[in-house]
Amino acid sequence: GQQVRARNINPVGHTRLPRYARGKNGSIVRCHGVFVFPDTNAQFLGEQPQHLYSVRFAAQELWGEEASPRDSVYIDMWDSYLDHA
Repeated sequence: GQQVRARNINPVGHTRLPRYARGKNGSIVRCHGVFVFPDTNAQFLGEQPQHLYSVRFAAQELWGEEASPRDSVYIDMWDSYLDHA
């Protein structure tokens, strides 16, 4: 239930943080555990294990008032993608 904000990052290399979620607020609904961080591993910068969370974003947070207030999107996100809201 912790409130978080997806970081608004624009790295040169690979990331699994969707652009449509950057800078948006959500809430953590599940901790999956600790896994290899793919952004650094893909660039041969090490595994750098991190917690992986399932974060719920309201559709209106992502796409504005025209989106259904009943809809939401769940995105798996690593620690490096999140700030406290």
